[in-house]
Amino acid sequence: MDGSDLKKPQELKDWAYATIKRDVLTGKYIPGEQLRVEELAEAMKISRTPVREALLMLEHESLINVAPRVGFFVKGITKQEIQELFELRELIEGYAAEKAATHMEPKDLEGMEALLREGQAAFDRGDLPGFLQTEIKLHSSIQEHAQNKHLLRMIESLKDLTYRERVLSLSSTENVKESLREHERIVNALRRRDGRLAMSMMREHISNVKNRLLALLDKMEEHHD
Repeated sequence: MDGSDLKKPQELKDWAYATIKRDVLTGKYIPGEQLRVEELAEAMKISRTPVREALLMLEHESLINVAPRVGFFVKGITKQEIQELFELRELIEGYAAEKAATHMEPKDLEGMEALLREGQAAFDRGDLPGFLQTEIKLHSSIQEHAQNKHLLRMIESLKDLTYRERVLSLSSTENVKESLREHERIVNALRRRDGRLAMSMMREHISNVKNRLLALLDKMEEHHD
């Protein structure tokens, strides 16, 4: 989600929206943090109106909460949202893995194996954002090789919440270590062109990530208490 190339367009509202959304999704602003219109406008060197309009757009996307007469706040991810997101991901991505197993060419599998190596190397050098990018590429490649446009549209609709979940999960080193092992099992199943095994490995991976993430949220709640 590198937004360094975001340029100010004629429509400042759209630029402010893209800039603030990027910072929310990447965790620059943490859940519960207040976003002050005046400070954002000053930082972006624009007037308050496009900033306010952008925040209202983000409220519509459930990334921001508005407290009347108080202000705008970054919305956290609830356990219920995690449960619902991962239920859908298990179904959709499990199906994608099953289909991809029959469509992937040898060069595609070589690309997947390269991503496994890149992800492990990024983790070994402590580059968690680098690991995140390889994880996104790996999952995206499987989804694209399912060769189903309707499936891709469904996944696109979950993109923002999935990205926030992935950023949050990086705070658990154990989750990243386990995810690397699970990615390898998925790729092994794809290499064998075993669609049912690929589906099973993908669904197991997503279920495990869900459980690890819920445990992480529990720990965060205990820490705040």
